[in-house]
Amino acid sequence: MLFRPAAALTAAAILVSTAACASDSDSGGDGGTVTVGAILSMSGVYSTLGPAQRNAMDLGVQALNETGFTVAGEQYELEISYADDGSDPATTGVTALREMTQAQELPVIAYGLGSATYVPQLERTPVPMINVLDSSYPSILDLNENLFLTRGGSPTYVPGCLHYAREELGAASVSVITASGEPYGEGLTQLVQESAGREGVEIAASSEFPLGATDYSNAIGEAVAADPDAIYLSSVTGVILPVLKQLRQSGYDGPVLHSSGVNPEQAEEILGSGFDTIMTNNYDCAGTLPTTSANPATSAFAEDYQAAYDEYPQDLTMWAYDFPFIVAEAMERAGTTTDPQAITEALHEIEVPEGTVSGWIAGEDGRLFTDRGARTASEVTTWCSGQQTIDSALTFDVVDGEIVSPELAADPCS
Repeated sequence: MLFRPAAALTAAAILVSTAACASDSDSGGDGGTVTVGAILSMSGVYSTLGPAQRNAMDLGVQALNETGFTVAGEQYELEISYADDGSDPATTGVTALREMTQAQELPVIAYGLGSATYVPQLERTPVPMINVLDSSYPSILDLNENLFLTRGGSPTYVPGCLHYAREELGAASVSVITASGEPYGEGLTQLVQESAGREGVEIAASSEFPLGATDYSNAIGEAVAADPDAIYLSSVTGVILPVLKQLRQSGYDGPVLHSSGVNPEQAEEILGSGFDTIMTNNYDCAGTLPTTSANPATSAFAEDYQAAYDEYPQDLTMWAYDFPFIVAEAMERAGTTTDPQAITEALHEIEVPEGTVSGWIAGEDGRLFTDRGARTASEVTTWCSGQQTIDSALTFDVVDGEIVSPELAADPCS
């Protein structure tokens, strides 16, 4: 089973500390263990994300600790204190962040969702927060100077959907179905509309349904009635797959595009026994997946992840795996394991750390972060019917909204 959602826990019980607080490990002491935090969606509507992120972070910690890392002449190992935000960053997540920064005094926090809800706490207690998932538009990096993002934002991959739809699927019109009230989905829709204009694709209809709904018939009916050449679904995996199922049940069998990073195990888990038919004519535009990457380190990570957890690695697993290496590199450069401000300043300067697997596109002077954002390649994947898997159809980069360096796969699913 892909999903292992944690039970709902009280705010006091959600923190799972795997080591002593970071304040117990001073860079001027005899070394030891440094603890950092991670607030992930282990349960709730976004539970397709948190468990995989934690699995990957655990693998990253194990790999980093094989040699450890050196700060100010002392050798350290890293451990992570996890918290489940219950897919509710505004309440449970904020409580966890307050506990981590004020009580545990952890020097760095990883997280997946809820950037805006954390800003007031960050203003009171500044600490670097490294996001390993949220590519929402407008960028989360506009919210607070303490936020860092380990992936390209949605403007680096959404244009690929419209380009592929026009060039390879022959689509002249697209309907869009959006999960309203969900920042990622609403941002995707805005980008689809902008990209459609650049590509000369008409938006035939734009409909929506409230986040948390189970009946999407009104939104689907409006989208299909416009007779589009393709339909784009705006939200994350756990939200769009039920919509896709009802869309196919309505009789629509045309191309469906989205930017959710769906993998085969998620498709089977959420859609049920008929998932292969439902996923036919399905195209995903997001960051490159570990299993489709041409980067040897990324491919090796994909194999290791599958061997360790018997599940298909999502794209987010790459960025989560690399989090411990980013922390170690920043602490080494800062010369401290406890000073959040010094570590924040170091994050601006570090190069791509050795041992990372995400296949970073380095910025100026080889730096990992440009304006607090890191980047990896983007791609369009296609569903391979019969084989019940996905394969890369197009890899590309985006500059100022335009597709550059497109590389079309000659025969996906061959």
